[in-house]
Amino acid sequence: MNDSSKKEGDSLIPADEKPELRIILLGKVRVGKSFSGNTILGNDLFHSKPGLSPVTEKCQKEKRKINNQNVVVVDTPGLLSIDQTEEEIMRKIKKSIKLAKPGPHVFLIVLSVRDKYTKKVEDMVKSICDTFGKNTMDYTMVLFTRGEELKGTIEDFIRRNENLHELINKCDYGYHLLDNHPEKVPELLKKINDKVQAEEGSYYTAEMLQEAETALQQTVH
Repeated sequence: MNDSSKKEGDSLIPADEKPELRIILLGKVRVGKSFSGNTILGNDLFHSKPGLSPVTEKCQKEKRKINNQNVVVVDTPGLLSIDQTEEEIMRKIKKSIKLAKPGPHVFLIVLSVRDKYTKKVEDMVKSICDTFGKNTMDYTMVLFTRGEELKGTIEDFIRRNENLHELINKCDYGYHLLDNHPEKVPELLKKINDKVQAEEGSYYTAEMLQEAETALQQTVH
């Protein structure tokens, strides 16, 4: 973890309550980000419907108390959209950091087990890393959706694609598979909470985003 990451003390939190957890969902259009957000929070808070056109037009924040913990989820517009340029979408996505202030504990890059990990998706992940900077992978987990459609194990699915395997290895928070089983959500939150605790509450900050923007400008000029 980078030294400039912030850490949260829990001295002001009641004994039975856990520190707030903040999550940002990232991924391409129609991959199931909003559906994942609803699954995590156990409620239809994000607009989600089957189809080809993007549903999430701008960042949306929702919060719910789960097992004595406030869980904040920020949904973001889908990347690889034919309706907008990547630059326009990224400009909107960057606003998610303010919505998750003081900063997200984890970025969930949402991938579907239905889809191959193509060069296009690989480039999208690179674009996310360029936007959020050198610290991105310190705060990233890959969240696989549609687990009920998976033939074989998720480990085999990852191993079959060298580039996907490489991405998972870079993610400090690893990966998690979501399917129709409700117990997968507590497992996911436990996995994230354990890691946040191990990192003493460290989270991604607005300063890191600023650093990333400066670095990007320097590569352009």
